[in-house]
Amino acid sequence: MISSLAISDATLAFASIFSVFLMAQQKAFIRVHRASCTMAMYGFLLIATAAILGCLRYGFSSYWAASHDLATGIATFLAPPIVGAALCLGLLLKSWSKTVWAGGIVLVCMLYGISDWFGVERFYRDAELAIALVLTLYCILRSQMNYGPKLMILSAIASYFIGGLIIGNQGTLLGYLRLDLFRYFMGLGNLLLSSGMYLAFRVVYPQPEH
Repeated sequence: MISSLAISDATLAFASIFSVFLMAQQKAFIRVHRASCTMAMYGFLLIATAAILGCLRYGFSSYWAASHDLATGIATFLAPPIVGAALCLGLLLKSWSKTVWAGGIVLVCMLYGISDWFGVERFYRDAELAIALVLTLYCILRSQMNYGPKLMILSAIASYFIGGLIIGNQGTLLGYLRLDLFRYFMGLGNLLLSSGMYLAFRVVYPQPEH
């Protein structure tokens, strides 16, 4: 019998793969957004990879446990700042060079290494997610994007907040594993966020006059 963990990982994997697909549509985006959407694609890809390995681990064999733990750790501390930064840059109509992106990723890795050294990596993870959500919310509220994409992205932030900072991934809630609920909310957030970004940053061609 397939475990609930395998099902929740499969759901998260599907949502994240769809997000990767949307962010990969480079020709659909305005030029200033293309680099940011590429980085967002990598962020969603990290989550998708971890979720796929989770499916293999909980649905087929514990052989994949070490790979899943490693991929989950990387996705947990790298995906939120990468996707959050990509979204904020898009809302501000700005773009970072590859050097700046590389420097930012190295900085995030260093901060995670320091937090792990002092045994506060869980606090760092929660703080990183909270900062990403607050900055993103600030940029969204200041932006002039259309109502539809804005509502989708705000709903995504709400989903991430509930899943990551309220539900968490330890223990149970109302008879359900918190980890399963966490993954469902993350998957929903990924679907909403990537769809909102696609609609907000795509090239809009003028409609012919009748």
